Amino acid sequence: MAVRCVIGCDIGSQGVKTVLLSAEGEILAEAGAGYAVDYPRPAWAEQPAQRWIEALETSIAEVLQTANVPGEAVAAIGLDGQVDGFVAVDAHGKPLYPAIIWMDRRALPQYARAAETLDADRIFRLSGLNLDPYHVALKIRWLAENEPRLYEAARYFLLPCSYVAYWLTGEAAVDYSNASSTLLMDITRRAWSAELCAGFDVPMERMPPIRPANAVIGGLRPQVAERLGLRPHIAVTVGCGDEHAACLGAGVIQPGLVCDIAGTAEPVAAASSQPLFDADKLVETHAHAHPDLWLMENPGFVSGGNYRWFRDQFSPQEVQQAARASLNPYDLLNQAAEGIPPGCEGLVMLPTLMGAVTPTWNALARGVFYGFSLSHRREHFIRAVMEASAYALRDITDQMQRMGLALSEIRAVGGGARSSLWRQIKADVCGLPVTLLQTVETTALGAALLGLHAGRLTASLEEGVQAVTRIQETRQPDPHNMRRYEEYYQLYRSLYFSLLPVFEHSAKIEAAAGG
Repeated sequence: MAVRCVIGCDIGSQGVKTVLLSAEGEILAEAGAGYAVDYPRPAWAEQPAQRWIEALETSIAEVLQTANVPGEAVAAIGLDGQVDGFVAVDAHGKPLYPAIIWMDRRALPQYARAAETLDADRIFRLSGLNLDPYHVALKIRWLAENEPRLYEAARYFLLPCSYVAYWLTGEAAVDYSNASSTLLMDITRRAWSAELCAGFDVPMERMPPIRPANAVIGGLRPQVAERLGLRPHIAVTVGCGDEHAACLGAGVIQPGLVCDIAGTAEPVAAASSQPLFDADKLVETHAHAHPDLWLMENPGFVSGGNYRWFRDQFSPQEVQQAARASLNPYDLLNQAAEGIPPGCEGLVMLPTLMGAVTPTWNALARGVFYGFSLSHRREHFIRAVMEASAYALRDITDQMQRMGLALSEIRAVGGGARSSLWRQIKADVCGLPVTLLQTVETTALGAALLGLHAGRLTASLEEGVQAVTRIQETRQPDPHNMRRYEEYYQLYRSLYFSLLPVFEHSAKIEAAAGG
């Protein structure tokens, strides 16, 4: 049978999403398999890497079955994964400790010491990143100081995408985009920085080699191919970061477009042909999944994760009702929020339940609901969660425009993009049109585009992007709502900056109590 399709897999925070994509750019099937995030202590977040593998196997089997496509028809596997986390593996590829994932903030002590001894401005100029416990280098330092035996046994420190590629092929590599989130790569040279590795005391030889995202890392190992129902030795890509893949799948490889990725976190990114540096350090400089581009990016405030928290803690009736009627509980929550006016009648939320990366980077920030009274109902809180993400999105788009990026359109992707209400709120808050594409799952789609190129089914990444990028709907800003939201956006910012000393005070109390 002629080989005419590829598989794209997104190793996300809450599950693996997989697409089966034809050589012509048609999505033949989509599937997902979920898993949990473990929170063993406040501000900790981790996952055993085996959960990724089990979900990968389940979702690949489902897309093949759904499309009725034999495994022999698959030419390549493209990958992407959640960034800013890592798993330590031994010389045989065995995980030594659960993956410390992106939202984890346990490395605050390592951050505090680094802030005293290292030049944060120099680090930003070299890496394009803020000195923050969000990033991998400080998480590796935490492992070294708290689990020294496991640290010494580690052969590689692999990001999630790199770990899955290693499991598939037995080869270790990381792409430019994933490497650019570690605090260890020279963003201009796109190579590990000896200065940064020395500064964070991370042995460079324990970091995998850096290669382009669409390069072939190796062939699928025969024993793995048998488990997956695929041909052995098919091409597997090095892969990229999840937001970088989402930008590729959304066609954000040209000026003026913003990719708003509303998943568990909400990265916001725009492409650039050269590295730009934000003097205020709100927007970081990353490498793009496209090997010739950079990505001006805020790597993601918690967004869908906040909504999921609200659903799980305060909406059991919607969850039960949705289960009985085979509905999505978020659809019921969205319907409830539609009846609340813009601004929630004075109720404002700060979406900083796991620290802040906007309006400033602040690991000490915590979530806040402000301005509620006895007249506010649960529906107000639902809409406030949605509006909080829109305010945070505007922080970033405004800053991108101050950097000189001329923005013309926001492309909404990720699970949160399914909500027409949420898309309209973002258009009204940011004053930019918000478009919906043929699929909101552009992350796995971007991974599949890497697979198309690696499998030699397209001549270039641009050719693949052109084939799959299709706009379904555009939400234009409503002038009346824009004026109303301007007032509440300024209130949101005033609230955040007024609470900075409160966040510091709270952190001292938690530290004294051993929290």
